[in-house]
Amino acid sequence: MKKLSLEDFLKLRRLVCRGARPLDFTKWKYLFENGSCEDFLSVLSAYQNEDGGFGYNIECNNWNPDSSPYTVCIALDYLDAAGDYVSNIKNEMVAGIIKYLASATYFTENGWVGMQGIPGNNDYSHLPWFHYDPKKAAEADIGVTKRLSDFILKYADKNSEIRQKAAALKDKYKQCGKILLNGVPDYDLTAFDPEAFDPETWPMWQPLPVFFVGSPESGHYPALKNVADINLDTIVDTLRDTREIYIASEKEIKSWEKNNAHPDGRRKRWSGAEQAIGNYYWGAHGITSNMDILRKFDRLDFPLPVSIE
Repeated sequence: MKKLSLEDFLKLRRLVCRGARPLDFTKWKYLFENGSCEDFLSVLSAYQNEDGGFGYNIECNNWNPDSSPYTVCIALDYLDAAGDYVSNIKNEMVAGIIKYLASATYFTENGWVGMQGIPGNNDYSHLPWFHYDPKKAAEADIGVTKRLSDFILKYADKNSEIRQKAAALKDKYKQCGKILLNGVPDYDLTAFDPEAFDPETWPMWQPLPVFFVGSPESGHYPALKNVADINLDTIVDTLRDTREIYIASEKEIKSWEKNNAHPDGRRKRWSGAEQAIGNYYWGAHGITSNMDILRKFDRLDFPLPVSIE
C-alpha cells in the first residue's frame, strides 16, 4: 500500500500556497493544518449571490457571475468539506441555497437544467462545455437534479413545496445511474463499469472510481476495494511526481483551439487570460482534492493536523 510522505506533503503545500485561490487555500488549511472552518466557509460565502445561488468563477473555467443550478452544485461540493460543522455562516448559506432552488430558476418539469443551459455563460469567459445550447436549456440534467434534490431533502422544510418536488424527482430518477461527480455530469456506473477499471481505457475526463466510492465507509467500497486501491496508488504516484502546477504551452493551446473551434468564428478563442488563471486555480484545486481522498483512505504517512512552524 503506497502512502504519501510528509516531505511530499510539504512540497505540495508550497504549490498550493503559491497557486490556490483563497477558497482552496482555506480548505487546505482546514483539512490538513488545523485551520479554521469558519474562515473556509466565509470565503465560500463570498461566491453566493443575493438570490441565494452561487456564481463567479467558483467553477474555475466559467466566469459568469450569475447563479445557476450547476454552480450551486459546485458550491455543495465545497460545503461538504465542512461536514457537520455548525455555524451561522453555514446556516445562512444553506438557507440561501434553499431560497434559490425554491425560486424554480432554470427549473423544468423534469428538474434543473445543466451547465450548458445558461444563456448568460456566453457573455463571460468560459470553455466549450459551458457554451449555451438552446436544446440543453429545455431539458433537465439528471446529475444536477439528483444532487440538488438530495440537498433539498436534507435541509428544506418538510411541508415546503420545493421538498415535495425534490421527493418526486428523487423517485423519478431512482433507477437511473447518472450522477454529478466532482463537477462532471452524467457519471454513470452502468456505462463506465468501474469494477472492470482499466487505466488504459478509462476516459481521462472522468473522475477515478475511488472518488465515487468516497470513503472506506461507503456501501460501494467492498465491491470496488481493489479498484480503489489501484486508484489511490496512482494518486500517490501522481502527487509524488508533481513539481509545479501544470501550465499548457502556446503550442498545446493552439492545437486545442484548432480541434475545438469557437462557434463565433476563427477570431474567437476559448483560451483567454481568464482561462489561463482558471486552469492554474484548477491545478491547486486538484492537488487539494487528491490529498483529501488520500486522507479519507488513510494513505498519508504522517498524522494530521500538520503543524507548520
